[in-house]
Amino acid sequence: MIENILKVLNSEKIDKFCIYEERRESSEMFFVKKTLDLVRGKNAVDVKLTVYREFDKDGKHCLGSSQIFIYPETTEEQIAELVRSAYDSALYADNPYFELPEGEKNHMAAKMQGSSLDDNAAAMAKALFEQDKDKDAWINSAEIFAERNTVRIVNYKGCDVSYVKEKICGELVVQSRLEGNDVELFSLFEYDTADTKALGRKCRNALKAVKDRACAQKAPEDLSGYPIILCDENVGEFLQFYLSRCNAEYIYPGYSDYKTGENVCPDAAGDKVTIRVVPDVPYNSEGIRMVSHSLIEDGKIMTLHGNSACSSYIGIKPIGSFTHMICENKGIEDEKLLAGPYIMVKSFSDFQMDAMDGSFGGEFRLAYLCDGSGVKAVTGGTVSGNMFDAQKNIVFSQSRYNEAGYTGPAMVKIG
Repeated sequence: MIENILKVLNSEKIDKFCIYEERRESSEMFFVKKTLDLVRGKNAVDVKLTVYREFDKDGKHCLGSSQIFIYPETTEEQIAELVRSAYDSALYADNPYFELPEGEKNHMAAKMQGSSLDDNAAAMAKALFEQDKDKDAWINSAEIFAERNTVRIVNYKGCDVSYVKEKICGELVVQSRLEGNDVELFSLFEYDTADTKALGRKCRNALKAVKDRACAQKAPEDLSGYPIILCDENVGEFLQFYLSRCNAEYIYPGYSDYKTGENVCPDAAGDKVTIRVVPDVPYNSEGIRMVSHSLIEDGKIMTLHGNSACSSYIGIKPIGSFTHMICENKGIEDEKLLAGPYIMVKSFSDFQMDAMDGSFGGEFRLAYLCDGSGVKAVTGGTVSGNMFDAQKNIVFSQSRYNEAGYTGPAMVKIG
């Protein structure tokens, strides 16, 4: 496909482009309770082509762009028609001019996990259902996807790279009928490898949580006096605030005022965040080589990240946009973190973090309330806060959490 696209681009005299080809393979397993209901495999390929057009408008030097998707059944004549239309459309995107980084040529060998996709999916299923031993809580359904993506990127700056990326992801629904309540809890999971131990822990925690949810009391209407404790993946979502505000795509339009060398919270009385961003793929879709960077050290902004365009506009070297992070704060012993009153949320209906105004929170399905007289499971309440205030006094746990997008403390106490 790429050779045909390059031929068309050459015939149309289009010299600025980026081709992103992705071949996707997967082995998918769908369970109803412990019964394997469906096994499915996928094998698909498509290409995202970005066409750039350099022009001047109202005294401004511009580089417009337009994207199209091309599939195996698309003929050469159809590709040419799509390319011409995209090139015309690029005139209407009068973005300031920028250059893609100089490319490299590197075709990485596949780093397979040592097993087939089918074997990896089966291993994760086995690890999941080995936890299903409790008569009071069980797995209602599960979906497991073992995926392998083969990517090739070619652009006009000399980039021609390819790599193979594997991951295991899926969803888990657990159920309990304790105390006459029929309750289900839903969890997503994603790992870079077939991490059977991590999935086993997640399942055990989910089965315990759904039993507690079935027995939970209605939460008090006013929880504003309690420090909030976020857990597991919600800690990662909470810390996405910093990834977003360090991104040139937030800084250039004025959504964030972050600058390297400045402190995210000069008057922090609690833990000062230390975050490292790590690549989930070796190259981004523009062909930029992705490597690990220190984003924030002890509260000080070390690196800004982002795509080529916005990075160019704010005058930094493009290193790509990151979504995966490691929070390197060591934290305190869990027992100390859990001393005193708190509301610890284990399961949200939908946790939201708005990196623009700093607001976060949501309605929870299960939380543990420590009110001085003991700890009890509660449900149906809401917690909320604002990061600009919260970051002044946050404390991390020593216990750790690990999934594909976030590695770091398993708990953060706010307030």
